[in-house]
Amino acid sequence: MSSQNKPLMKLGKHNQVSKALAAIQQPSLPTKKLQMNIPEELHKKFKLTCLTQEIDMTGVVIELIKNWLDEQNKDVI
Repeated sequence: MSSQNKPLMKLGKHNQVSKALAAIQQPSLPTKKLQMNIPEELHKKFKLTCLTQEIDMTGVVIELIKNWLDEQNKDVI
């Protein structure tokens, strides 16, 4: 097939469009980088699971931290 006959775009499934639009609409907050060391196998499983479920790793960690903080605050109040 010559370069003149190649399609300009390929048809495909766009799984992340709604997530991308939602992210654009959310106000961006100041962020800090969190760096930590975890076992290699745990990281591999976490990354693979997030990839398989099309979930952002950062979003999962943020939710886990929020849930943990909520639990800690229950004991304080």
